[in-house]
Amino acid sequence: MTILVSASEVGSVRALQPVCHALLRRQQKISIVERGFFSELNDAALTPYYSTLPEDTEAIIRFLQDRRIRALLFSVNVHDTQPLRVARAAHSLGIPTLHVLDYWNGYRQRMELDGETLFIPYCYMTPDDYAAQQAAQQGVPARCIQVTGQPAFAEVMDAYQQASQQPVAVPTDNKHLILFVAEPVSHDQGRSLAANPDYRGYTEYDALRVLYSAASQCAAPCYIAVLPHPRQDIAELRDYWSTLDKQGLGGIIQNVRARDLLPQAAGVAGMASTLLYEAWLTGKPVLSIQPGLRNDALRMMQQKSGVFFIDDYQSATDNAIKWLDTLDGVPQAAPRAEMQLHMRAPAVIAEAVIQSSKREKF
Repeated sequence: MTILVSASEVGSVRALQPVCHALLRRQQKISIVERGFFSELNDAALTPYYSTLPEDTEAIIRFLQDRRIRALLFSVNVHDTQPLRVARAAHSLGIPTLHVLDYWNGYRQRMELDGETLFIPYCYMTPDDYAAQQAAQQGVPARCIQVTGQPAFAEVMDAYQQASQQPVAVPTDNKHLILFVAEPVSHDQGRSLAANPDYRGYTEYDALRVLYSAASQCAAPCYIAVLPHPRQDIAELRDYWSTLDKQGLGGIIQNVRARDLLPQAAGVAGMASTLLYEAWLTGKPVLSIQPGLRNDALRMMQQKSGVFFIDDYQSATDNAIKWLDTLDGVPQAAPRAEMQLHMRAPAVIAEAVIQSSKREKF
């Protein structure tokens, strides 16, 4: 009896990786589809369990039968359709399928990514209550939705504590350190509605300009550390910052993990990056700058207690100033209660998979 694990894109693989470890600790036999980001993990504990899955649906079905697969743990993201195709094949054989949602978007779209009708898994696992509500509103049957937490966030506080013990030098000149988490918004969703129908209503440059304008006017002296996304156009970002930063209020920080700077930060600003949520979990003050926002799927942080959320251009700078004025040096982070949900997630999901594998076919 074997549990098959299928995911490909970064967020999905990161979500399933801790569950794989939890399953192995429980002496479960697993088989992991070697595909996408799983191929790049370099996780020595998991590589012995990798297997190659065929592309053809009939061949996938034979694979599931030959390997005596009793449950499928999978995660669908935004590009690769294979995990969903594997789930449909498993369902046709009566094998329980358990899906882990890695982020707060595409609740229904993930179950239709292959262009077929809505796939309804045996269990659809979400990071929190908000994601569960959104999934249900978009047509995922409530009967299969389970709030489990997101396994990739299980070690956020451990990473925070480690970073606290090994601080990274940043030339702040005793100013409040403000992290700005960049995203390649202009590349991914364009700079206007005419250029891209998925235009967010702003770009990373609009958000950065709001923060800079606020920092130049607030009472407390601030240093803005701009953290580029791995896919960011660094040259373009540098050009923009050199044009913007006439007062020497910060700089672009490269080759440093954002997590490693969190303990030193007085606050974390950005748009809709996962790091904003991680910062919030640790107890850090968070500012989400999304003026002119057109996509409600990016409003997740608006629901979180204590988060300053900006979606209006007219009042953007004033609200950013208000946020900056609330900061007080480097506060001792007190983890949010929601952190416990994520810390339990690997074990909770692993147990659900094990129990489903014991079921008779349905």
